[in-house]
Amino acid sequence: MLAIFDLDDTLIRGDSANLFTAFLRCQSLQPDPMASARDIAFLQDYQNGTLNLEDYMRVSLAPLRGWNRLKVEDLVTSFIRRVIRPRVCTKMQKRLDWHRQNGHQLLVISATGEHLVRPIAAALGVPEALGVELIWDKSGLTGEIGTRRPYREGKIEALQQWLAAQENDPEATWFYSDSHNDLPLLEWVDYPVAVNPDPTLLARAKAEGWPVMGSARA
Repeated sequence: MLAIFDLDDTLIRGDSANLFTAFLRCQSLQPDPMASARDIAFLQDYQNGTLNLEDYMRVSLAPLRGWNRLKVEDLVTSFIRRVIRPRVCTKMQKRLDWHRQNGHQLLVISATGEHLVRPIAAALGVPEALGVELIWDKSGLTGEIGTRRPYREGKIEALQQWLAAQENDPEATWFYSDSHNDLPLLEWVDYPVAVNPDPTLLARAKAEGWPVMGSARA
């Protein structure tokens, strides 16, 4: 049994990447005065289903370009402690616990960079997580992204590659998400669940008879 969870506006209230940009600005690590405006524009593209993931990641990673892994990890640890923990959704923490108690494997999968997805998932007690793959070289973070891009249909591809690597063929699968961008994976799993769904996903969930946890954006 495998329970899959989206991250932003599902397990936490808000968008972790946008929150991280704001955190960088508060730490005087984001020199671009247009960063917040660009994040808002990218978020609108995401909500419209038109996001250029490569462009978005290049812009959002720009302040960390050239950083080594340890430096990035230390910064993200501070971000999680200060910003993310107060935003964890209690009802979804309980849902994670329910799946654990039933012996189900847990996985977080998100179109956010893996430098955020993996440690946030770990902080929630989920050891397995898939985010957008980052590219590193001997100089540190390059700001470019790899081939794992779990956005829209890319979430299915990333999940299938992960399952194949683990030689895992779960008897049943759940997926919890807030966004219509995740409809491909919601349709793929055995038990789709809409969590604080956007209007498009809410309409689809009602039409299909999918469970809905919450009826408004958190």
